[in-house]
Amino acid sequence: MKKFLLVVAMAFIASVSFAQSGKWAAGINLGYGCASDISKPSIGVKALYNISDQFTLAPSFNYYFQKKYYDLKVNFWDLNCNLHWNVVSKENVRIYPLAGITYLDAIVSGDGEADGKFGANLGAGGQLNIGSNWAASLEVKYQIISETAQLVPSLSLMYRF
Repeated sequence: MKKFLLVVAMAFIASVSFAQSGKWAAGINLGYGCASDISKPSIGVKALYNISDQFTLAPSFNYYFQKKYYDLKVNFWDLNCNLHWNVVSKENVRIYPLAGITYLDAIVSGDGEADGKFGANLGAGGQLNIGSNWAASLEVKYQIISETAQLVPSLSLMYRF
């Protein structure tokens, strides 16, 4: 699993370093997992690649703060890749529904046991361009994962390349 995360991180760094002007953005992501299993805030990284004026690809990684179950400590994280359909795409504002895939993993401290599951994301969001290089976005997505599901509102601050 550590090798997988390393490959994802390297791909993220490489993609940002080869950014074409105005097509890329990268930044931080703050969210909250609203599910009985998680119910914790998260922090992560997010990238945006504008395929066209109508479509944006948005990969992200989020780490949820530790949750205690009796004597066990559980760490959750997710890896997402969403497609935004920019139904409103103005100079300073974008509004979009989103759909994508997710991988949610839980790691139990002490024994190192991990339990990961794939799922789907459905949601909506908006992006406000702040000046020539900055953008802020607000999203709400529903992660549909076998045996669990969660609503994840998030706020992102991104630098546009």
